[in-house]
Amino acid sequence: MESSEVTPRGSPYSQKCASCRTLICCATFEELQQLFTGKGGKSVKSCKHCRATTKSLGASVRVQEETSFGLDEHFEVHEDFIEVVSSFLELHDRHVFDSEAQPLKLRVTLSESVVLGNDISVALCAQREDRDAQKQAAIYLRNDIFDCSGYYFHLRRCKERPDGPDYFLTCSRSQERKTERDPLSLQRYTSVKEFFPCHGELHITFSKSNLSVTITYDHKCHTETPKFHVTEEFKETELHTITKQQVYNVWLSLTRKEWERDDADDFKSAQMLLDGQDGYRLIEGLQEPGVSLAFTTPCFNDTIKFNRTKMTEVFIDSTFGTNIHGYELYCVLTEYDLVSLPLSYLLLDTRGIQEVGKRGSRLTAWLTALRATGLNPNVVHTDKDFAEVTAASIAFKANNDRYNHHLCHRHSLRAIDQYITGKMKSKGFDSVDNSRNSTRLTALPRYLYFLSEESDWMQSNGQSKKCTPEKARILRAMIKRHLLRHPFLPKTFLDGEGTPALEGLQYQTYEEIHANAIKEMLEFCKTIDQPKIFRYFWNNWYRPAFKNIGSRWEIASLCGRPGANGAIPISRTTMRLESHWRILKKDYGSRFIKPRLDVLAYIICTGLVRSRIHLYLQVEAGREKPSAYKDLVHLWRKCADAINQDCIVKRDKVYHTDKDQWLCSCPSFILNSRYLCKHLVSFYSRPQPDGNGRFLVQPPPLYSPRLFQERLPLIRFSEHEINGPMTISSGEDLSDCIDDDDARSVSYAEELASLELVSAENPEAAEENDEDIKEFLRVVHWASGPECESNPRMQRAFYRHFSNKEASFLSEFKRPYEEAVGTSRSGSSNTMRKAPRSYYYSRPQNQSRVSRE
Repeated sequence: MESSEVTPRGSPYSQKCASCRTLICCATFEELQQLFTGKGGKSVKSCKHCRATTKSLGASVRVQEETSFGLDEHFEVHEDFIEVVSSFLELHDRHVFDSEAQPLKLRVTLSESVVLGNDISVALCAQREDRDAQKQAAIYLRNDIFDCSGYYFHLRRCKERPDGPDYFLTCSRSQERKTERDPLSLQRYTSVKEFFPCHGELHITFSKSNLSVTITYDHKCHTETPKFHVTEEFKETELHTITKQQVYNVWLSLTRKEWERDDADDFKSAQMLLDGQDGYRLIEGLQEPGVSLAFTTPCFNDTIKFNRTKMTEVFIDSTFGTNIHGYELYCVLTEYDLVSLPLSYLLLDTRGIQEVGKRGSRLTAWLTALRATGLNPNVVHTDKDFAEVTAASIAFKANNDRYNHHLCHRHSLRAIDQYITGKMKSKGFDSVDNSRNSTRLTALPRYLYFLSEESDWMQSNGQSKKCTPEKARILRAMIKRHLLRHPFLPKTFLDGEGTPALEGLQYQTYEEIHANAIKEMLEFCKTIDQPKIFRYFWNNWYRPAFKNIGSRWEIASLCGRPGANGAIPISRTTMRLESHWRILKKDYGSRFIKPRLDVLAYIICTGLVRSRIHLYLQVEAGREKPSAYKDLVHLWRKCADAINQDCIVKRDKVYHTDKDQWLCSCPSFILNSRYLCKHLVSFYSRPQPDGNGRFLVQPPPLYSPRLFQERLPLIRFSEHEINGPMTISSGEDLSDCIDDDDARSVSYAEELASLELVSAENPEAAEENDEDIKEFLRVVHWASGPECESNPRMQRAFYRHFSNKEASFLSEFKRPYEEAVGTSRSGSSNTMRKAPRSYYYSRPQNQSRVSRE
């Protein structure tokens, strides 16, 4: 029975066809069953007539598709494939775009006997489950199509099929491709590329059953795509295409002799390279294979050109991801004549060492060696890494009354903002006991006795919710003003309603600044009922020193140590070092993915350090201006635009701006990183002759080392030195509140313990706990790798456990991972990361294990 039209409509045996939506009725159940029975006796939802119609239409469509290709050939030799495809495209492709023209289609099949570049066989790629070899073959065929057609195709995705992978590529000049930004809005050094609606697609499909690869090309012709910019030297040769690998191999063969001294051990090669460079010196005691490598640069060793007494402010910071072995790269940098110069570098990796204070002791030895060689800074800037804070304090604070340590202002404000807005988890630590013990009368200096009266409120719970955005904004502004106060800077006059004007510039002592900051923070936290937030600020930013307990206020604020005769530090952040790392990674290391140690040392010596010295020589000769001067000119112009008569009146009667001392009590002067405001600039302005329009402002002087200095004020308009204002005493006897322990030498462990760090801040504990995260990532990479691709059961288990907690995932996959990689930790509780094997056994204390293994 072929149609539903002959069936009796009153029959009880009926079923609706899912294709034609017709109710089909039959006289018997057997007839109805035959209509809805498919191949193999399986029950289907469409009738027999609809299935036959669909089959005939599909056959005609396939015939039409097969005949729509302009070229459909099968090749046994790679050279024949190149010749035929090139001739076909040269005949039919005029490289002129026509939107109404039909796309050019071709299909080429390469048999198993075809051998591609680098002796890659099509049969081997199609038969083996080697995705890397198949991808390499697909890229090689893509390059062949580029040679034949002049169009370059980008690899977009790979579709896994039971018979083999299908690589999908699109034309690089196609408008349909997905991009993050508009290509026409990009700033280029070359001419803007033209894009076309060519709908260019290229499919490279491997077949495991036929041991072949099929290339399907569908593209509208347009202008050719130049893939490479080839120099004239290469154009004279017979090469048609120069690949990235060829360029890299040429570079490697030309430069290997410049940076490689030992092809087997890159640590030893880096040592030999640095030892042979002019102006570089290795630091003795920090040449441990697999652990540390320290050296100084010509900026530190050349005492004739660079005076070490001018290196009064230094910056210390580290970065990661610069080398293949996972060494952290530390740097000591100074600003010399307003130019940032690197003084020394340290490569450090303590993951394979089981010692107490392993990282801090080596940092201390590094900085102590620099101090012994002549580096004696007054100010050291770091981020909130207490290993660096402790090491710098031990190395530079002894016998130096002017020494101050400052945390990076930007890093401090970011940490505070993350806490008060709830972006950073508190890790279950609330310092109630710490705040109770540190606010007793016996633990407080006399000028902070008022805190003991607020002890009950400070230990209370208060509100559990975080601050609102408005309260967080007020807290950020308040803490910024507090951290930027200094005894040499005048008291800030907040211009508001009902606020009486000051009679002159008012100064506060260290103790007055500290006490007023705590009072203001305490009053605001009591207003919003947030004792937990006050406990956080007290323990992490405002706490003073007492006996053997270190002060957080000394390293967080601009004030420094009480009684220290330090000047106002010009720098507030470690952004100079952050920029230094950006130049290293983006400008010099962007073409390398975790290079060898000798390559990294070669980049630092011949690229990074040389560029900084070259900039300094240009600035010294007057051919270049330092960035600090450029910032000053930009700020000067902004202040000049804001000068009016009201500014002149407030300058003299409200803020009492002092031109000679270069000081002002307005908030903008304190908050500005260059200590500049419109009231100071107004001294170098005059009104228009007719009295209308903006004031005429004198531009700042041209840069000269004689006129600019690395302390306040930056501009020296006269030949005489300008001394800072003297500190006004508060008349309060504080002799019993300050303990001077600098006379005795302290160890790294004692200095670190004096800071009373929580577990999250301890540099040694944080380094060991980092192994848990890395172990989890290693198991994830293994479970989601090739071992999981061919195992559907593992895939289901992976997604089920990965969506749950980390502990559930590790309990399921950690044991199979250890068995697969051949490691087992069942017999040891050590969870520390291991150093590279070659470096681990090269250390003297581990030489005895070589014979046993």
